[in-house]
Amino acid sequence: MLPTTTEPAATAGVVRARGGSGSFPVLGAALAAAAVGALVLAGALLPLDDALVVENAIGLAVFALATNLLLGFGGLVSFGQAAFYGSGAYVVMLVWEHWGWSFWLGFALAPLVGAALAFVIGVIALRTRQLYFALLTLAFTQLAYVLAQQQHEFTGGDNGLFGDVLPRWLADARQGYMFTLAVAVVCALLLWRIVNSPFGLVLRATRENRDRMEALGVNVFRHQLGAFVLSGAFCSVAGTLFVIHTQSAYPQLLEWTKSGEPILMAVIGGMFAFLGPVVGAFVYTLGHQWLVQHTAHWQLVLGAVLLGVVLLRPDGLAGLASSRPWRRLRTRNGGDE
Repeated sequence: MLPTTTEPAATAGVVRARGGSGSFPVLGAALAAAAVGALVLAGALLPLDDALVVENAIGLAVFALATNLLLGFGGLVSFGQAAFYGSGAYVVMLVWEHWGWSFWLGFALAPLVGAALAFVIGVIALRTRQLYFALLTLAFTQLAYVLAQQQHEFTGGDNGLFGDVLPRWLADARQGYMFTLAVAVVCALLLWRIVNSPFGLVLRATRENRDRMEALGVNVFRHQLGAFVLSGAFCSVAGTLFVIHTQSAYPQLLEWTKSGEPILMAVIGGMFAFLGPVVGAFVYTLGHQWLVQHTAHWQLVLGAVLLGVVLLRPDGLAGLASSRPWRRLRTRNGGDE
């Protein structure tokens, strides 16, 4: 449940300093709808191997959007999101493996487990700030990784869990793709509503000036904890989409380096544009796939690309929309991001 708040008038100016429109731009909505249509066609027409790569990118886009609720809109750098992403995948596989539950029960339970884990971790980690917060979340992720690795009888250890967990129709690669896309669209709409709610406005204002918001009487800890719990729930949903993609769960999903992936995606795409992490997820996933096939030094190339984005386009690739030609077009259509 989102914390309720009386929206102080003074917060509006603070938030507008760095994005955050309350209404979805007409041009942005049209582009988003066109992108979804293109993804539907891609799932139907692309060769199966290519469609599966795109499906993976769609699932990671949800992971990046959920992480960016903290990073871009809350100003919180968390290396703990892999704990929730991996827990989503593990919940589906564990309840099927040990208790014979269906995929749908695991799918429904996963975000609840992710939210509960996020609440426990957030209550502790959010007592600290900045670097100490990041280090604490990293420590919790590594704890989850070690537990999954060592509990061989329950989690399968290093091998993880594999099996035919999906319903027959969802096990079909094309159907799984379309279901993943549908879930991703629903998650994106829900997150957009959260970001543009009074709760999201206060979260962005806190990112800009925490001390000022506390002076205005806002319970900053409660809002940040709410964002942390919501992010954990959506990260767990992304983990369940990974199960649809691979029908597996293994400890590497819980490793702290996995938490770095959505942060990279958000930086590449643009942290302060809502759909920036989606752009980053596709650029990162498709670029990674291409680089792995063409060079053994893909990490060096990826690092150079990231460095170039940070130096030349610190607002990410989505910041290209603020360039002069696009700004004129958005103004003509009455949109303002």
